[in-house]
Amino acid sequence: MSDDHSRPEPEGGARSEGTPEEPEARPDEHHHHTPLDLRRRKSDAGPLSLRKARAAAAPIVAPYVTAARIAYSKLAHDRSAQAGAAVIAVLALVALSADLVGREGAVDRALLPPLAKGHLFGTDAFGRDLFARVVHGTRLSLTLGLGGAFILVAIGVALGALSGYLGGVVDGIVARAVEALMVIPTLLLVIVVQALLPHPTTTTLVLTIALTRWPELARLVRAEILRVLGRDYVAAARALGASPLRILWRHIMPNAVGPAIVAAAFGVASIVIIQASVGFLRVPTADTLASWGESLGEARSHPGAWWLVVFPGAALLATVVAFNLVGDAARDALDPWSPRTILAPGSPGSPPAPASPGPPRGSGLPPTPQRTRETA
Repeated sequence: MSDDHSRPEPEGGARSEGTPEEPEARPDEHHHHTPLDLRRRKSDAGPLSLRKARAAAAPIVAPYVTAARIAYSKLAHDRSAQAGAAVIAVLALVALSADLVGREGAVDRALLPPLAKGHLFGTDAFGRDLFARVVHGTRLSLTLGLGGAFILVAIGVALGALSGYLGGVVDGIVARAVEALMVIPTLLLVIVVQALLPHPTTTTLVLTIALTRWPELARLVRAEILRVLGRDYVAAARALGASPLRILWRHIMPNAVGPAIVAAAFGVASIVIIQASVGFLRVPTADTLASWGESLGEARSHPGAWWLVVFPGAALLATVVAFNLVGDAARDALDPWSPRTILAPGSPGSPPAPASPGPPRGSGLPPTPQRTRETA
């Protein structure tokens, strides 16, 4: 018998049957590859560059979404805001073309129903075309509403910002003025002012309304200013030597934009209602302009003339509801405490997500999972 150790090895390095084969060591197992090693490796797709290796291992970072982008996305996908904006656009088009659309024909001196003698909406108690008066009333209501809202927003934002930022004596004076004006009914004050003026006009009417409606906005802006004053970026701006005016304008005032936009939308609706109420009560004015409230007031003397209530009332209702819908949507979109839903990549209103490069062929790296955004 010969010893097993004396057996010669087979040619070619082949082992005999029954002998367990040892796993062949691969050069890339149990070895951490550096980008330089990956660059030197070859694959079916060609050489792997260092830039591709770094891109494969880099994390996917979602693009930054600003608060303005989120607010715009909410407004663009809000059905109520879209409906309100569509109605406002139609009213604005009617107001701009009032001279062409709302031409008054011959006065019939009679109260006619709709579609009688070419009058689409009929006539009022004085025989005037009601359609023309509703169209011109649209121009008057939008002009007074937008102009008064601009004035009250300017006054409310300015006084609220100065009151909250300066404090002290200025804050006390503004606070006392706000308290004094908020206890007086706006409609009653407007009627008294219009009665005391020697020549009351619609301009004095809208100025009186605007000067009595700014306290609510001033209180909101003051609260926002006081909240922002304690933030770190305001303290950092002061430490860097920024002037008080620059801090107020660049770092604090942008926080008052949201309440101002919401107050402007609701302000237009409230001014339109007050102006219609003044016309309904027949408060004297020097200029004789068509008013929805005046047409509604004429219906008291003619209970059977339903068109005097339906058409001007429908125009007034559509205007107030449209601006209220836009104001509600703007308040929800600009409210920092409301839940902000960031849409997934590829959905309408969201910025496109960066394409995942993925590992190149032959790199040995697992595929990079796609990340989706979650609700903030």
